[in-house]
Amino acid sequence: MKKILIVTTIIIVAGLTTFLIIGTIGKVHKSKIAKEKIKTLPAFSFKKLDGTIFSADQIKEGPVLILFFHPECEHCQYQITTLFKKLDEVRNIHVLLISYAEENAIRNFIKDNNLQDSPGIIFLVDNAARFIDYFGTELVPATFIYNKKLKLIKCFQGEVRSETIIKYLRRDD
Repeated sequence: MKKILIVTTIIIVAGLTTFLIIGTIGKVHKSKIAKEKIKTLPAFSFKKLDGTIFSADQIKEGPVLILFFHPECEHCQYQITTLFKKLDEVRNIHVLLISYAEENAIRNFIKDNNLQDSPGIIFLVDNAARFIDYFGTELVPATFIYNKKLKLIKCFQGEVRSETIIKYLRRDD
């Protein structure tokens, strides 16, 4: 009886270890694929707040700033509000704010932060949680900066100072 218990325990531990190793290898592989995909602006499409579809094909030239955010995230709120006070320092930029939040929450965020009259900003809704497939992260805030040729300059996961974002956007002037 003792031998059966020991063998069963060894099998369970070996099985769990194998499962964890395979899962880790899968995540590392997925991460490598995502890093390759974002080197140039990936072919994505999301719904705009007016119900139309916006896709990467509509952007012919950068620079492009993509911010993945959630309206209830304090770090996102701070980063976006401070950034938009300085964003006029960069010319001819495409700004995409993408969120998986409900559309009403995004609309309230826009209204509460007086972003409705900000030219050049496109708010997109990720209803199907596809951002991770396109950009390899589901963390908010996440910031992706692409140059005029739509090549990735820098990506940040987590809050980043607006001055830093502006610095990378200016690199392409």
